[in-house]
Amino acid sequence: MKTILVTTVAALTALAPGAASAAPRHALTLDTTARTSADGSRAVLSGTYTCEGFTGPVRLRIALRTQQTRPLTAAETETVKNLYQWLGIPGTPVPKTSTANTAIQHTFSASCDGSATAHPWERGFSGAGPKGTKASVTVTMLDMNARTPEENPLARTSADVTFA
Repeated sequence: MKTILVTTVAALTALAPGAASAAPRHALTLDTTARTSADGSRAVLSGTYTCEGFTGPVRLRIALRTQQTRPLTAAETETVKNLYQWLGIPGTPVPKTSTANTAIQHTFSASCDGSATAHPWERGFSGAGPKGTKASVTVTMLDMNARTPEENPLARTSADVTFA
């Protein structure tokens, strides 16, 4: 009698909704080398996403941040000197370099089929920087089925990427 009871409880537990399915697993990858156009006007980032056990639409948000430092031209140096003169601080040293920070974000829709298959993604960014530029990139997978306006991150990955 005890054996039948234990077997019945085990069978009912196995048939309960959600008992046999594992929790969905979401994963993102990011290639650490971005392809750059010959003139340096466009960089293409790529990677893969996986959503095993989850079927439906998601969004992928890619945030790209770059910092470029370059020497000031003679005209820029003269302009800064004139600005300091106009401000009444003529003895202030003129910086030798200029630093530009750029932040670009793209969000696009993707679809999950519930399999463990890695689906490729690719996104181009204009004005990201010339070859050799290093960028900090974060990719986030967001749930689109949320019933609230809040974002529900499912997976996130970050890396430093070099434009080649």
